[in-house]
This record gives sequence, C-alpha cells and structure tokens, in this order.
Amino acid sequence: MAMLVLLAIGAHAGSLKSNAERVRSEAGDKDSIIVTFGHKTRLIIYGENRQELEKIMKYDLNALLKDLKVRLDSTQADTTFLREEFNGNKYLKDPTDASEKDYVRIGLRGIHIKDGDTRVSIDGNGVEVKDGEEVVASDSTYRRIGKRFHRKSWGGSSPRKGFNVAFGLNTYGTNEATPGFNKDDYDLKPFGSRYVSLGYVASANVVRGKNARFTLDFGVDFSWYNMMYDGNNTIIKTEDGVEFPLVTDDNNQEVEVRKSKLVVPYVNLSVMPTLSFSRSFISYISAGAYGGYRLGSYTKVRKVGTKDVDHDRRNFYIEDLRYGLAAEIGIRNFPDFFVNYDLNYLFEANRGPSVRMLSFGVRLF
Repeated sequence: MAMLVLLAIGAHAGSLKSNAERVRSEAGDKDSIIVTFGHKTRLIIYGENRQELEKIMKYDLNALLKDLKVRLDSTQADTTFLREEFNGNKYLKDPTDASEKDYVRIGLRGIHIKDGDTRVSIDGNGVEVKDGEEVVASDSTYRRIGKRFHRKSWGGSSPRKGFNVAFGLNTYGTNEATPGFNKDDYDLKPFGSRYVSLGYVASANVVRGKNARFTLDFGVDFSWYNMMYDGNNTIIKTEDGVEFPLVTDDNNQEVEVRKSKLVVPYVNLSVMPTLSFSRSFISYISAGAYGGYRLGSYTKVRKVGTKDVDHDRRNFYIEDLRYGLAAEIGIRNFPDFFVNYDLNYLFEANRGPSVRMLSFGVRLF
C-alpha cells in the first residue's frame, strides 16, 4: 500500500478539538481523509480509492505519530512545514498480516511475487498478473512446467522454447590483480550475490530424428547482477575511476552494514544451438553465445540497526556492452542448469578492477 502522510504544523495551533471530513482530491478525483486540529493543524491521508483508505484501519496511527514526534524533536530546523515518508508495514497492528507485505516466493508450486497491490503468479496453471482483485494479464494455456519436467511425448521443438525464469548466483569468473585496488575491498558474498533472468526463447528445427533433435534457439531476456560486497565496503565513482571505501557515519567513523551491493540490469540476446533427446536422463544439451546492453546501475546500502536504505544511481564506469559464452544442461524431471561467462571486463579499462562476471544456477521454467 502506498500512503503519503503530510503533516503541516501551525506555529500557533488552537484547541485540540478535532473533526474529520472525507473529500475528493482535486488531483484525479482520488480519495483522501483530512483531520483538522484547531485552525492551523491538519493530518491528510491520501489513497488511490475507497478500498485503500479502508486499509488504514489495519495500522497503528498512534505509533506512527509518536515516531513523527521523535523526528520533530530531533530536527534543528525552525520550520512550520515538515514532510516525512514512512514504510507503513512497520506500523501494522498485526505483523503477521501477510496480505500487506511484499514478497517473492519460489518453490515447487511456482513463483509468486507481490509488490504493493500487484501480484504475479507463474505456475502450472499459467501466468497471471493481478492489480488488486482485477486480473490484468494471464495466459491460461501456458504449460511450461508440464512441458519441461514431465514430458510424455516426443513432439514440438526445443525444450528451451517458451518463457524462461532463471535464478542463481554470480561471482567473479576472473579477478586479476589491478594496480590501485585491493581484492578484499570488493570481494563478494557467495550466497548474497544473486543472478535473476526473465526471458523468452524461440526455436527453429535444423535436424529432427526419431530419438534426437538439433535446433537453433534464439532468446531475449532481462537479467540482473546483484553483487553484494563481503564487508562494510561500498562502491563510489570519482573522476578517475571507482573506489571501494568503508561505509562511515557523519563523524567519519566506520559503521557495520547489513547489506551493501551493486545492482546492474541488462537486456540480452542469445543464440544457443541445442541438442535434445527423447528417452534419455539428459533431456538436452545447449551451448552458445549472448550479448547484452546495460540498462542502468545503482548501489544499495543498509546499515545495521536501521531500515533506511541509501541508493546511488550512477554508471560507475561499468561497460555498456556485455557479451560471453553460455551453456545449459537439462535433466529430466528436474530444473535445468545454466552457466554464463562474460568475456568482457565489468569495468572500463583503468577505471576499476579487472574482473569478469560468472553466473550459474537453475532455470525454473
């Protein structure tokens, strides 16, 4: 739920006699609630619709206002206007109310994602996207799991054809000694550095036999490198290149971080010759090449003891183009394994450490 709480505090507030009125927002006929305290103090709660406003009953507004008072007491500014943005989930009366929490769940029953009111489900029944209770997109004829894991007939084309979701880890495939850089400063957490890919594969038959088939697969996908640093370091951009300093507080003292990572998304194209088998424990073997273009990059730092997250959106001298070699192996009745190795260096020459990325994991669909 997205909620904006705007509190305008008058310098001379009147009595605490309060009353409430429900009004239409002038911007787009949206719903809002205005609570007035005296003549110069107002609490405005804005929602996309009536249902959103009703969700406010699940939250402890007293706790929210107490936190706001703490922030007011801590500010040194002498102002009559303050704008604050809060993560509303921390004020739920029932912390176990999963309906209000965002999540990503990956398991044998498929992939289920919730981001605000948007829900995405990918399972044996197909792909379904909901906005609230309204279905905005679906594919009821989609049967990717059945085709991949429980093949009953020898037909169609490549087993890689169709919608694909890949999940795994990424690390440095090559980490060469680079003058001016200490490898310990940018070392990655093994299980915190994750790789995610969403895409589609089209296939063309080249040779089709009774028990084997050779196809040429063409794919397009969006992928993300999540490089989580193993320590209290982060990455910053300077005029000469990148650096990996320790995260510090306002007094320039080192602080412990709960999460510090660099995220780099790409859009990619791939060509993968694939050899598949009809009655073998190995359902297919595929190898080929890919190329991608960087869509952006940013850092995400969260210090221990706080829920605040700092972002820094820069290019960090990361190469715009990505290209490399890929391989996959399919095992019947089991997720397929993949490995990608970038042939290009992650950073521009003389701007960062000489590292190439390696990602590996499983294709869930």
